Amino acid sequence: MDAFARLWKHFFCLMLLAAATGLARADIAPPNADEPTIVHTYLYLEDINDIQLGTGTYDITALFVMRWNDPRLAFSPPDDSPKPQVWMGARAERFLETIWRPILDITGEKGLTSSTVHSLAIYPDGTVVLRQKFTGTPRFTGELIYFPFGHLNLRLSISSVAMDDSQMQFKLEHLSPSKNLKAVEEVLHGNWSPTSIDWNTSTITRPDQPEQNYPKIDLQIVVEHDFIDGVHKILLPLTVIALVSWGLLWLNFIHVPPYSSPRIGGTITLMLTTIALKFVLDRELPVVHYLTLSDLLFNGTIIMLSFSLLTSCLVAAMLTRHRQERVLVFNRRLRQVYPFLYVLVMLAGYFMIIG
Repeated sequence: MDAFARLWKHFFCLMLLAAATGLARADIAPPNADEPTIVHTYLYLEDINDIQLGTGTYDITALFVMRWNDPRLAFSPPDDSPKPQVWMGARAERFLETIWRPILDITGEKGLTSSTVHSLAIYPDGTVVLRQKFTGTPRFTGELIYFPFGHLNLRLSISSVAMDDSQMQFKLEHLSPSKNLKAVEEVLHGNWSPTSIDWNTSTITRPDQPEQNYPKIDLQIVVEHDFIDGVHKILLPLTVIALVSWGLLWLNFIHVPPYSSPRIGGTITLMLTTIALKFVLDRELPVVHYLTLSDLLFNGTIIMLSFSLLTSCLVAAMLTRHRQERVLVFNRRLRQVYPFLYVLVMLAGYFMIIG
């Protein structure tokens, strides 16, 4: 009985080994066993938009074309024509399951990439051309200290999932648009303009397989925030608020007492307007762990409005306890020092940022 049990155990182990071997052999091997398969790549950018400063991501839609040679797929056309066999849409996706192809991933993205196969073409010599469109949400890098001015690096990294660089390598063929920045600007939407675009190949390692290098394509698009947009959305409104707050200090409590209400009420309105403007522009303002120029402008404006409100209340209170001459002198000096104090607060914040 024990001999039968041991025999059954050995038989069961052999069955598991055969099954595992069968599963491993069921996968499709690369076209070249002795050298890496060269995958020629073409990237056509169609849309770049929704640059989210809060999440550090942007949306991209592009057409990605790969071309490689698989001699096992070579065939003799009946009429000696060089025309390829072509599969479209869902039929192309089904046929792809039967041949070797690169499995790719957009590294460092938010969520999962949506990809659609447009066409698959196989030429008589075994050349395979795969056209697919993808939409992803990669992350960008860049310092936003001087926002609404400054640059971002929109990065797109496409890497091989299963094949390392000993089995597959990328060769860059064409990027469109690339050299013409006006053409790049046509696919880049939002308050950003491109300053440079480039792509190159590199490798990436994974924590579970640090000894293996996987081929990767790196696309870098450097963009800068639109200067006019920063001026009319942030700088101009805050400058107007600062000037109006200074103008309210010229309302004389003594000669026209009812002016105390517009002066104090107007300053409160300006404070609420500034806070509301900051909330409205939250989508445009970066959420980072450090102060930016926009934070300085808003916070400095709120501080000076608070100072203006407190001093206006102080002037109103002094009228009930002191002579009008003393109040006039204090109010005149307040009007004189206010713009210089405003600039001093902004400069202090600026040196705090660059320091």
